[in-house]
Amino acid sequence: MIINSIVIYDYIKNKINQFNFGPQTNILVSETNKVGKSSLIKSLYFSLGYGVKIWPQDWDIQNMMFQINITNKNRQHTVTRHKNLFYIDSSSEVLNEKDYSKWLQDLLDIEIKLKDKKEKLLSDVYASEVLLPFYIDQDKSWNGYLYSKSSDSFARYSSTVKSIFDFYFQISDEILIDLELQKSVIEAELSNTQKKIEAFTLLISEHAPSLYTDTKIINKENVAGFTVKYLEKINRLNNTVSPINNQIIEIESKINELSRDISELDKLKKAYGFRISEIKYECIHCNSKLTVEQSLTRLKIRNNLYEIVNRMNQKKNDRTKLEKQKDNILVNKEVIMDTILKNDEIVQETKDFNSIETYIEEQVTQKVAYNFMSIEEELINEQYKKSDAIKEISKQIAKVKKIGNQKKVEVKGRYLELINEYERHLKDVKLDDIEFYNFKEVNGSGMDSNTKLLALYTLYSNLLDEFANVKIPFAMDSFIKNESSSDLKEKMFGFLSKYYLSIDGQTFFSIIKENVGYLGPNNYHFVDLEKPILKDIDETNENLIKLFDSL
Repeated sequence: MIINSIVIYDYIKNKINQFNFGPQTNILVSETNKVGKSSLIKSLYFSLGYGVKIWPQDWDIQNMMFQINITNKNRQHTVTRHKNLFYIDSSSEVLNEKDYSKWLQDLLDIEIKLKDKKEKLLSDVYASEVLLPFYIDQDKSWNGYLYSKSSDSFARYSSTVKSIFDFYFQISDEILIDLELQKSVIEAELSNTQKKIEAFTLLISEHAPSLYTDTKIINKENVAGFTVKYLEKINRLNNTVSPINNQIIEIESKINELSRDISELDKLKKAYGFRISEIKYECIHCNSKLTVEQSLTRLKIRNNLYEIVNRMNQKKNDRTKLEKQKDNILVNKEVIMDTILKNDEIVQETKDFNSIETYIEEQVTQKVAYNFMSIEEELINEQYKKSDAIKEISKQIAKVKKIGNQKKVEVKGRYLELINEYERHLKDVKLDDIEFYNFKEVNGSGMDSNTKLLALYTLYSNLLDEFANVKIPFAMDSFIKNESSSDLKEKMFGFLSKYYLSIDGQTFFSIIKENVGYLGPNNYHFVDLEKPILKDIDETNENLIKLFDSL
């Protein structure tokens, strides 16, 4: 993947700019700090879906739209991001963060799944996890932790960083992920089956005497009790239906409200083709006349086309989620109503039988007892089958992991080679005490910690470049925040030039102009930045706004 350009549009301040990049090493340069280098790098990876949490104070992404142009496998695509919604190429379909992550992985021809901390099951990842090894953030990546604290989203999963690198180093691939997913699903099903068996065993222990007793000693009181139990069950189920109906009514009310808001937002959107200040709307709640300003106030948005479109798309997504929730509840209600109907039929049958003894003998002895035995047998067979399936999949996983472990040994060998090489270059920085795949806190303080982190980020980037079968641009925001001696700068920037900026692929790095001289020789593409990096809209750049008009 290559990032060709990005257009950033602040539609509130009425500013815009386009930045173009080269396919190899891109150096973002400014005369001083606080010009916008970090804002631009953060915006690049935010546009690709990364969950950037800390932004410069004067960079309000809530008022901005980003459009990035990329090339992957000789095909160009545009990704437009507005808040947490994405638009791909010229498609009018809006994607949320989860749907966009799926599109991104399909584009890269990969599928990454990680174990969820809460559910303990493999689940889909977001774009932040896909981009984890490739983006070094100025604010979150230099705090002493290698990758693991770079984004808040990583906390959703178990061993996030290790699992991501396992995938990119091909220690774990799609085959292993598929097997692990199959195993986790069957394990969840087995756990559910075992709980059923436990409950069923308890039920048998409580009711076995009445199920297998001689029918000759059963009297009318037994039947009456039997009928009462079914009536009580019907009553409990009926009581369950009432809250479900209330829940459906509440959801339908929210869906209707969202539909009304979407309709009103659509009117506001269309009004941009007319004289918006002269149009009045009829309130969808009370039928009174509303001015445009009153309608905007009710919807809590500003008089801006792009914010209106974004709010409308968000509400459409919310409505879709509620409709799916309603459908699931209706299915559940249907099951309960079916159960009520069947129990009611049993109660009616007890009333129609002439012979109480015959009913008990035929219904309890033949149906209930037989059902208990057949259900018990089915559950036990199901338990054996699932246990055997887990054993079989575990064998396959062991075989695949054996191949992965061989790959891990190969990667680790290269890791140790690079550690030794880096130590010879950096001289007074000790790295051999940091174990391979140790993504915990890096000891040290100040520039010592930064130097270690720089070496490790560079090392893992080189390993990715060598062993990963996916090419994604690397980006590193400046690692020097305070004053440093010229000797230290020469050593660190020289190291960076030799081992990071020379990676065979696209890279991004930010630097102030006075430090450019410390960079080693290379074929750099310089992007010179001046404050402010976004420009007022005029006749020279107003054509860029048209890139967002199709949303």
